[in-house]
Amino acid sequence: MRRFFWTGLALVAGLLGSTIVTASTRSNSQIDEATRSYWLAAHNLTKEQVTLLERLERSTQKPEAKRLRTLGGQVLLYTSSVDRFLKSNYPEPELLCSPPPGLGEIAGTDSATLEQVQVYCSLYRSTRELSTIKTRLDHQAKLLASGSGGRKPTRQATKKPVNIPAAVNVSSRDVLVLVESSRKRVAQMQPAFPQDLRISITQPTVPARSADVR
Repeated sequence: MRRFFWTGLALVAGLLGSTIVTASTRSNSQIDEATRSYWLAAHNLTKEQVTLLERLERSTQKPEAKRLRTLGGQVLLYTSSVDRFLKSNYPEPELLCSPPPGLGEIAGTDSATLEQVQVYCSLYRSTRELSTIKTRLDHQAKLLASGSGGRKPTRQATKKPVNIPAAVNVSSRDVLVLVESSRKRVAQMQPAFPQDLRISITQPTVPARSADVR
């Protein structure tokens, strides 16, 4: 995969603030093979993210410790794949997508289009959001395991009993909010892709208020 670099991160910060509508006017132009490879990889990762978000959404309907641990592993594998993709194109995603004010120029050779940077940074932000979701999943799994007798009692000072169903319910709602935020970002990024690599995003099937544990 060809690496792309920017000579002025201040310029990148300005580009990231541009609208996707502007980017979409150039998305259908002819692209070379190397650029096509970039878009195919980004497209495949985006499709994987959509599938993962659907699984996460369904997990809130009836949380189970084993299923949540499995999903947590899938989230970890996915974010690792995205991280490899990001660093194969630019070694410091955080620097590119969230440059500090007043940062000077860095040495560079190739350039990237506005669309490439927008999708690159969208994938970067998705890994941060999914990492937060994984933390919620791990927390739910521990709560459910302790509630089913899967955890041995400790000799620590007695603590106030935890209402496990209520705690899992709150965590599930947090997951739904994060899933919906990620789904909206994916939808907003589609105009930046070449037209034949855009995907349709389905509406959520589980409203946040219905994420109850009974």
